[in-house]
Amino acid sequence: MYRKRQEINEHIFGTIKRQWGYNHTNLTGLEKVNGEHSLIMLVYNIKRSINILGVPELIAKLQKWNSPYKAKVLFLLKMEYLKLNTTYFFYPMKIAY
Repeated sequence: MYRKRQEINEHIFGTIKRQWGYNHTNLTGLEKVNGEHSLIMLVYNIKRSINILGVPELIAKLQKWNSPYKAKVLFLLKMEYLKLNTTYFFYPMKIAY
C-alpha cells in the first residue's frame, strides 16, 4: 500500500518541492497558505494537462466544457445583491436630531 501511495500521491508533492523549489510557503496564516497551495496545485494540474493533451486540444476541451457552477454563482450573486438592497430599504439610517 505504501508503494502504491508513493506512486500516486507523493509524486505530485515531490515534483513541486524538489523540481519547482517550493519547499516552504512565502505567506503566513492558514487562509493565505491554503490560497498559495491552491495556486501551486492549479499550475501543476494545468502543466500536466498540457503535457498529456497538448495546448490546442486542452483549449478545445475547455471551450466545450459546460460548468455546472455558473448557475449557482449567478444565484449567489443575485441573492447578495438583493440582500444588500433590502437591508438598505428595510433598515434606513437614523437621522440625528
